Amino acid sequence: IHEFKSVFRQKWKIFLVEELLFFVILTLWSFVRGFAPDIEGLEKFMDWGFVNSILRSHFFPPADMWYANYPINYYYFGHFVFAFITKVSGINSAITYNLSIATLCALSFVSTFSLTSNLVFHSLKKPLAKFYIIAGILSAFLLTFGGNFHLIYRLGRGVLINKQTIAEASQQYWYPDATRFIGFDPDTTDKNIHEFPIYSFVVADLHGHLNDLPWVIFITAFFFSSFVLVKSISPLIFIPSGLFLSIAYMTNAWDFAVYGLLFALTLLFVSKDFKNTFIMGVLTIIAWFIFTLPFSLNFTPMTEGLRFSDVRTPFYQLFILYGGFWLICFPLLFFLFKNRHRQKILSTDYFVLAIIILATILVIIPEIGYIKDIYVFDYRRANTMFKLVYQAFILYSISAGYVFIRLRKNIFYKLLFCLVFIIHMSYTYFPIKSYYGLKNYQGLWGLNFIKNTAPDNLEAIDWLNQNVSGQPHIIEAQGDSYTTFNQVSASTGLPTIQGWLVHEWLWRGGYEAPAARQQEVDTIYRYLSGQEDSELNIDQVKNILSRYQVKYIFIGDKEWEKYPDINLSILDNLNAKEVFRSGQTHIFELP
Repeated sequence: IHEFKSVFRQKWKIFLVEELLFFVILTLWSFVRGFAPDIEGLEKFMDWGFVNSILRSHFFPPADMWYANYPINYYYFGHFVFAFITKVSGINSAITYNLSIATLCALSFVSTFSLTSNLVFHSLKKPLAKFYIIAGILSAFLLTFGGNFHLIYRLGRGVLINKQTIAEASQQYWYPDATRFIGFDPDTTDKNIHEFPIYSFVVADLHGHLNDLPWVIFITAFFFSSFVLVKSISPLIFIPSGLFLSIAYMTNAWDFAVYGLLFALTLLFVSKDFKNTFIMGVLTIIAWFIFTLPFSLNFTPMTEGLRFSDVRTPFYQLFILYGGFWLICFPLLFFLFKNRHRQKILSTDYFVLAIIILATILVIIPEIGYIKDIYVFDYRRANTMFKLVYQAFILYSISAGYVFIRLRKNIFYKLLFCLVFIIHMSYTYFPIKSYYGLKNYQGLWGLNFIKNTAPDNLEAIDWLNQNVSGQPHIIEAQGDSYTTFNQVSASTGLPTIQGWLVHEWLWRGGYEAPAARQQEVDTIYRYLSGQEDSELNIDQVKNILSRYQVKYIFIGDKEWEKYPDINLSILDNLNAKEVFRSGQTHIFELP
């Protein structure tokens, strides 16, 4: 504490600047989210459902709200963090969901600013504030709000090939195409995903790769301080390294491998000792295994092994996506090679070199192989590419500001950097304008879409949240992934028999079990619709309800949509008691 006070007194201006940056970005993105705050679309139901389930949990692993009697089989540590903050704040999770997105944006920006600023600060003999502040700001903007060359590519095609004006080409630009470019042409059988942070902040899924963003920046900073800023590397470094990589694994499992490799590359480059790097790597993996054991005992990986890639991405497509970073980061490699005999290479240079090399490796790996999962053949490389190049984008961005200051005396390079920076930053306008419009501010409460389409459902959800404690099981109509079905379980954290089918198919490693549950849910509501026959009787229905320990039967907007012939009087056969009613929305409690 005494040391911290001493540092704070000396560096209070830096602390103040970073706190102000955090506050500005937090306020800015909270404001932006207020123009489209609905927790609806893409995978928001899933992420919010995880948070709500954790809020109700008295134990870990938390219950899967879409697969009653089973725990979540996904990377939920990031959701746990925001559930914890929600609990402490006392704010409704329909608001903290959007605050969580804004918090991630602010943390990512200020963490990148801090890390890149420190890289520059410790590389200069006489550090000038303007240099490390410029470096930090450049990297922070590139990582948090930057895009790639896709915009300029599409505008160029519109003008040169389709003979459009710049205005016409701009009006037709569809921002998600920058994340769905590789393979998305009529003749391909290999479609891929290559997102980056600004797209994630705009669409606002509170997903693992986004939740882990500030954490992986912290891990990178930890490796820098542990391997570069010390006189000697601690022999016990594997303990905190294993712990931090464990948190990354439980938040977004792929990041354990990515930043485990960064650990190895950084240690090797700085120490130049292969044997020590190997030993530390093995010890770190052992520490990771021990720290993640409570999580891993209840987690089944959702992969089916490695496959060699049978297609290759055209180089021009890779260049459009990552060429900007190559143009502004790769010159450092030539600079270091040129000065290898002049004792101008710094330990910080080696660290940034390791980051750039790792980022490039991550771009190359999907061209060699991929992890097989449940995705169809056309999307066989999609998840592998997505998870790896997302981190490549982060690592390139962290390096960019440092390289700019390192090569600042080269006028041509500075002009090149400015050009790339402007092109990358120009992308930001299109997703924000398209997704948010910035004309109708609605606030941060995320359930307007239910209020406007099914207000009785919203009243029922509020009743469940206010009157039902713990996690008794419910049954609601089951629907396809990415729809507004299963909104009650997602909004309350109360487990239902079967939720989004494709997601549970992925999490459970097979289609058969979720499909069987889907059929059982259908059996219940067909029975309530009077479709009783030799294969569908009350004993069968009672057996299903008992096996899944169902306490509440929900009949609302989506149930009437899927089963319009529901006969409420049939519920008397189950001795069900109506405990809530609003319009055509009912909740029945089973004895």
